[in-house]
Amino acid sequence: MHDTVIIITGHGNYATGLKSSIQLIAGIIDGVYAIDFKENDSDISLKYKIKEILDKYPNSPVLIICDIVGGTPFKVAAEFAVSDDKKIELVAGCNLSALLEIVLQKDKLAITELANLAVKTTKNSVLNFTQYNEHYKDDEGTEKMREGI
Repeated sequence: MHDTVIIITGHGNYATGLKSSIQLIAGIIDGVYAIDFKENDSDISLKYKIKEILDKYPNSPVLIICDIVGGTPFKVAAEFAVSDDKKIELVAGCNLSALLEIVLQKDKLAITELANLAVKTTKNSVLNFTQYNEHYKDDEGTEKMREGI
């Protein structure tokens, strides 16, 4: 068991919204934290909130999930990822499918594998829904239309 910690952070209610969705689908999972970055927050307040969690788990690997590359949550998390002694991975742009997958695998896979899984699952779970209409004749020769996806 890896006892991996997952920190979700992002603008607005990104983090708490995703954590709420994960709990609705998978139940409460230990070691998953949500830190929203709201209008009244600064990079300093966000650093403090992340550091509080990291200090609770000095020997655990940590996967930080951010909403977008280049935003304040990403920049703050990147500072921890490059400067900390513990193993911290950072992934940006994950969707709910990826987060669900990684929280369910968090204590079974190594931290780098989790980060790679987050990226792969996000890419594989995005689609553009299209509907098709197909004309056909039934057994009596009547023209009909079949709809599907």
